[in-house]
Amino acid sequence: MDNSLKKLQAEREAMLPPELEDRISKHVGTLSLFSNVIEVFVPNALQVVVRLVGGEDLPCLKKYARRKAHENMDWRTPPTPSLPDPL
Repeated sequence: MDNSLKKLQAEREAMLPPELEDRISKHVGTLSLFSNVIEVFVPNALQVVVRLVGGEDLPCLKKYARRKAHENMDWRTPPTPSLPDPL
C-alpha cells in the first residue's frame, strides 16, 4: 500500500519527458569540462596579466611554496608570517 506522497511522486515522474536525463547528463559533462578548462587556464592568465603590468609572480599561484609550507608544519610552533609586517 503506497502513501499519497509516493503516488504523487510516481505521477510527477510519469509527466517528465524521457530525454530529460540525457539532457541533464550532457549539461553536467559540459560544466565539468568547462571547470577543468578554468582550473588550468585562469591561474596562468592571471599570472600573465601580472607580469605584463610589471609585477612579480603571485605567491598564491606558486605551487611549490604551498607544498613547502605544509612539509614542516608542527602544531607546537607558531606559523611564520607569510606577509611582511605593515609599517
